[in-house]
Amino acid sequence: MGLFASLIAIYFTLSIFNPALLMFPYARTVGQTPIYSDRPISDDAVAVIDRADALVKRSAIFEPGVLKHPVFLTDGGWRWHVLSFQTLDAFAQTRPLSQAIVVNRSSLAGDRVWTNVPTERDLSAVIAHERTHALIRTRFGLLVLRLYPAWVVEGYCDHVADSSTLSDEAAARLIAEGRRTPALIYYESRKRVERELAANGGSVEELFRASQGPDPE
Repeated sequence: MGLFASLIAIYFTLSIFNPALLMFPYARTVGQTPIYSDRPISDDAVAVIDRADALVKRSAIFEPGVLKHPVFLTDGGWRWHVLSFQTLDAFAQTRPLSQAIVVNRSSLAGDRVWTNVPTERDLSAVIAHERTHALIRTRFGLLVLRLYPAWVVEGYCDHVADSSTLSDEAAARLIAEGRRTPALIYYESRKRVERELAANGGSVEELFRASQGPDPE
């Protein structure tokens, strides 16, 4: 019994780095992106990936290889829980080493993804956000989260995704009520990144360099 339990633990540990080990039964390549799912992959995937491609290609630090990172679609069930360490409020996570993007409960037909909280967002935007994390690591190093503040990393990812979880109206309501939420922090980070890029002529390198200085906010 001890050996069996050890093998199960090893199997699930390895699946963190290689989600395909969790036996996703459906696979399809859309454009350059391999998609794996626990449900049949409809033709709606084409529009979702096309939009995600278009968003990430607008980044000044775009590298074509990011389009080849696989996307794993879950139903928010056991596969998601194994791969996300029970993270309930995440739309998606990128796996170490493989750069695979694992997505919480989603709908290709509606281009939507939900957390378990729940909140929702465009699936294409979330894929673009996760791809931008990979672009940032490629340009600024694997230790980017230790070297740069979270506002510039997450704010730039949402800037490329051209959206946040909150609308302008929803963010304004939270600010008026004096409520601080993680979604509001992401929203404010994107807005700050947009201001910084507008002021520096659109230089992503300067954006990240300047973020390491004194924080005026």
